[in-house]
Amino acid sequence: MPKYNNKFMLIIGVDQIVVSQASRYCHMVPLSRLANDWRHVACSLLIVLIITLGGCSNITAPVVTPTAPLYHIQPEVWQAIDEQILSASVFARQKSEAYARFAMANWLSRVRQRTEEIFIPWYSSYWTQQWMASRVAWYKMQYAEGELTPEERLTNYLQKQFYDQVLEPISKFVDPHTVMEETTAVYLREVKFRLEQLPNEHQIPVAELNRHLKFIPAIVMKTMPLQDISLYEIMKTTDLYDLPAYETLLAQINATNGGMAPKSSKDSLDKVSKRAVTKLVEQMKLRGGASIVSLIAGGHLGVFISVGAASWSATEHEHDKSEMDAQLRDNLDVMLDMMWQDLMEDRQGGVTAVVHHISKQIEDSVLTLGPAGSGLF
Repeated sequence: MPKYNNKFMLIIGVDQIVVSQASRYCHMVPLSRLANDWRHVACSLLIVLIITLGGCSNITAPVVTPTAPLYHIQPEVWQAIDEQILSASVFARQKSEAYARFAMANWLSRVRQRTEEIFIPWYSSYWTQQWMASRVAWYKMQYAEGELTPEERLTNYLQKQFYDQVLEPISKFVDPHTVMEETTAVYLREVKFRLEQLPNEHQIPVAELNRHLKFIPAIVMKTMPLQDISLYEIMKTTDLYDLPAYETLLAQINATNGGMAPKSSKDSLDKVSKRAVTKLVEQMKLRGGASIVSLIAGGHLGVFISVGAASWSATEHEHDKSEMDAQLRDNLDVMLDMMWQDLMEDRQGGVTAVVHHISKQIEDSVLTLGPAGSGLF
């Protein structure tokens, strides 16, 4: 029998008494007077109202929220999921590397074209060679022990010219730093797509998968304090720059390169510049004669007057220009191949540096995490 509280019993009791009294009163009135007596109407309405209110006094059953059962996922299911996470990372890494190779092949093609059309003609022009010969003489005049040698100063000048005339203009069309960001986006997009299929495929709640992903690191920076980002966090973010650990990773890559862009082989460019400078100095010695070389080496003021002896006629220059162009082109081709190799293959400073960091963290982690990140397989 259902239990009723005192308040409810009181309401029922009052209802019954009022109905009884109202009925009794209405029957006390003679039937001859009921047709015209307003009390008949009042009694009828009173009875209907009481019955209606009494019907609204029914007991409302208490709402019981069922306790959600604990969702148990078998260890072999988690192992299968981790294997798929590993596979997703490997596939995404390969796909992002393919994208990077395509983009950087475009970069290399543009750099080669501009080198051929702009830099080589500039370098081998008669007036550029004359200016650099004078520059070397001036550097030798100013040289003091412990400072950069004239050859080193001219090497730095040629490197700057190559960046200004070739690499900087090309970056407006294909920028290695932008390629690095786009490569990272390709990797994360592919991993996210594959992870989103796992709950349906294994019939597990999304919340359980998300909890598991929080145990898998994506970026780990061994700084003070330690900065890290889980796979769950990096999948949910809409802007990587909102994550402090990502900015720290970029800073580390920039420190590896010595600049703000993925590494381009400065060593290769340095070798090319030094070869060109060495060749230029040798030409000065051959064409200027022993007297001018001794004056330059000795720092005598007569170098300003004799520097013309280091120059040569336009006719001689045209005779040597083809050989000069061929040598410079060969050297630059080797340099550009090495530069492209560094940009593509260097996992610490190339365009795939971020992808390799994230994928390594994920792939190493899923090999050691157990079910739900709580133990070993």
